[in-house]
Amino acid sequence: VGARDDGGLTRTRAERRTQDVAPALESDWREFRAQLLARERAVTPEEERARAAAVSEENLKVLETQNPRLAASAPWAHVIGAPEKGCLLVAADHEFRMSQQYFHQAVILVLEHHENGSMGVILNRPTQYDMGYVSGEANGPFAKNALYFGGDVGDGTVSFLHGREDVKGSVEVLPGVYLGGYDSACELVQQDGSTCHADEFKFFARYCGWAPGQLESECERGVWFPVAAAKELSLKQVIQLPKPLWREISELCGGELEEMARKAYQTYEAEQTFSLDNLDADERATDE
Repeated sequence: VGARDDGGLTRTRAERRTQDVAPALESDWREFRAQLLARERAVTPEEERARAAAVSEENLKVLETQNPRLAASAPWAHVIGAPEKGCLLVAADHEFRMSQQYFHQAVILVLEHHENGSMGVILNRPTQYDMGYVSGEANGPFAKNALYFGGDVGDGTVSFLHGREDVKGSVEVLPGVYLGGYDSACELVQQDGSTCHADEFKFFARYCGWAPGQLESECERGVWFPVAAAKELSLKQVIQLPKPLWREISELCGGELEEMARKAYQTYEAEQTFSLDNLDADERATDE
């Protein structure tokens, strides 16, 4: 059955369904949601892209040398109302200063979130170890990959993230981000290292876990800010970033999180200056 549009042309229902779908929804609906939020703030897409580019400029330069494919996409992030599978958790700066300090200024990717609880991995806690040391395979395909501390649950567990849809046996966590598929990943890297690089895979020892309702409660209390973000922010290596991942994502979100990051780093820089001044004073006293 045909239907007449405003221009007087007749289109079939199938044609209307195809033409009326927002292009962003065909790839990552979360990015489309980010665009809607930008419109609510009376910010044009061009202005938002320019702001995000300025926030991530130095990190993107590093990413271009590490993983050009990831660097090709524009970064974005915004706060959402509640945690969901595939979102990031940005730790409030005032939390975890005295205990569980591995969570201080942590960024966590939520891998599972349902009525039975939640789990995720910390994205910005690289360890001193690499996969060659952990696996005992000094010449393995991932021997030089950094091993990240994923959380405080699951002794002996190792998981990994990647952006390769051609890795068999992997599970999609959010659009463009996959978990697992080790045998297939090894095969791809070994067979075609020119198009599938080992550094496209990010490995984690252990993970974070929450009981049913616990994560929602912590978010409501302000322990974590749930954030939707571009997949590149989850997949990139965080070693040698000019701007720490926690700060980058907070600034990309703008508003309360950007202000939180600004104050946190103002305090940090002031403390560093104070320490250097005291060191200089001690050295002068010693010389005298």
